[in-house]
Amino acid sequence: MAFALYYEAVRKEPLTEQERNICREISEKYCSEYPFKRKVEDFGIYEDSEEQGDIIFSGSTKLPRNSPNTLFEAANYWLKCLTEITRLLTNAVWNVTFDDVDLIFDLDEGWRFPTDEEYNSRK
Repeated sequence: MAFALYYEAVRKEPLTEQERNICREISEKYCSEYPFKRKVEDFGIYEDSEEQGDIIFSGSTKLPRNSPNTLFEAANYWLKCLTEITRLLTNAVWNVTFDDVDLIFDLDEGWRFPTDEEYNSRK
């Protein structure tokens, strides 16, 4: 069974060329500095996002499943990448999930997994 992060940002204003370039730079930086032995795939950005109405950014990233620790460490690594992009793309509404679990954006921490209490209150 494979696990993945899925992300999508929506806003009325399309991505600027500068935003698009900075998103790529952030992604490339994290891809080149990936610290784990096994990478299933790079941080995925769907290039046709701007052709989908108000969706300005979307993608997914498959995660390694060799151990639970590596799975969550890799997920948190890619969430740091996504946090940088989220902070860049102002005024966007985000939907980020780890498979079917909605993740939380914390102003101080960035993207994170919900606590047990937060997860259970959403069911």
